[in-house]
Amino acid sequence: MFDLSNYMTAEERIALQAADNKDFRYATEEQFVTDQKGVLWVIVKAFIWRTEADGYYWVSGLAAENMSTPFAVEKAETSAYARAITNTGIEKYSTTKSGKVAPRPNREEMERVAEKPVVRHQAEIDNWEQILNSKPEGITTLSEGVELVTKDLGASAVPPECNHGRMNRKTGSNSKGSYSGWVCPHPVREEQCKAIWAK
Repeated sequence: MFDLSNYMTAEERIALQAADNKDFRYATEEQFVTDQKGVLWVIVKAFIWRTEADGYYWVSGLAAENMSTPFAVEKAETSAYARAITNTGIEKYSTTKSGKVAPRPNREEMERVAEKPVVRHQAEIDNWEQILNSKPEGITTLSEGVELVTKDLGASAVPPECNHGRMNRKTGSNSKGSYSGWVCPHPVREEQCKAIWAK
């Protein structure tokens, strides 16, 4: 049996990362899928940027939660965020108070394993790609979302690059109506590359 004291909590990892990166930002994407047994899951991908000015995210993390679990979306988001922090590879975010290097899973995840071991059948593992590509009626998949954004921008949904790195998405409205496009990440406006606006 494993020792839960060797595992960091998600909150510990989040607090450490936030203290080290005061200007960080993060975002999440959620996808809802139904497995072959008809069980609804939420899959959350978390992205972390080191600073507000960064055009492209630093690291990402992925987590899933059964929707029958109380606060399933919140738990999956916290777990995905903590996993993204672990993916930085910074030892500090994976070291317990006792100085031991903590395994990748969060303590909360391992507490659930201790309560009820998870048994995965090979058929479920083999069909996971099919499960991810399925969806309940009326839910937009990530690939469909990318298509919608692509159509909206009239360009690739992947951030284009300019002389200063990956460009930032910008949307808004003015007296002429709404606008969207990509802008240069350079902090000095006069030195920014030409923006790419949707037509």
